[in-house]
Amino acid sequence: MHRGRSPALVGILLALSIFVLWLSATQIARFVRFGALLPMAHRLESGTPTATQAVRELVPVAEGVREAGICQGIFVKSGYTILLAELETENQDTGYDSWVMAMERAEAFGRHALGCLPTNGDFWLKLARLHQATGEQPSEMLQFLNNSQLYAPAEPQVLAARYAFYGHLTEASLQLVGEIIANDVRAICSASGNDMRRFLDPPSQAVQRVINDVQPQCVIPRKPV
Repeated sequence: MHRGRSPALVGILLALSIFVLWLSATQIARFVRFGALLPMAHRLESGTPTATQAVRELVPVAEGVREAGICQGIFVKSGYTILLAELETENQDTGYDSWVMAMERAEAFGRHALGCLPTNGDFWLKLARLHQATGEQPSEMLQFLNNSQLYAPAEPQVLAARYAFYGHLTEASLQLVGEIIANDVRAICSASGNDMRRFLDPPSQAVQRVINDVQPQCVIPRKPV
């Protein structure tokens, strides 16, 4: 005897279908509203020259990610990148008020980003960059960079960014984060870091001292074979 589908099963399938449609609609709406952040963030992270005005035009869009409570990684990362780029366009000496506003926006977004994704090593590095701009505190650099390395010990993009950041630290901070730098140098100079080394800038004096201590045979940038 043929038996029809259980009403409970039909209800579950219907609910799942509605949920999937809702997720799809939500994702489409997010891309419509925030999608412009992604290509701009990619340009900034790749070092492609970008007009200051183009960055500033996207600041309200990036702010919208935080205001809407969006925690989806691609939008949070892109928004954070753009707000940090905006901060870099401001001059603390000639436009202090604008610089303070940009700093406050980036700081608020940073708290949102880490609230969403506290194990994202890139966000911890961005927080270190942000706090350095307001007055470097060695103990903060130690905490932020330690967390960055803990959560992203070998991600090429984050590793390369930390390597570059070390060149901007004060001597007091460098003394505290020496072991963190040494760990990154070991990763960069390992066999898995061969490709990365070809694209890195020459090390700062501080990083070169660490290389001489822990990986004296390592050459950055790596010479072509």
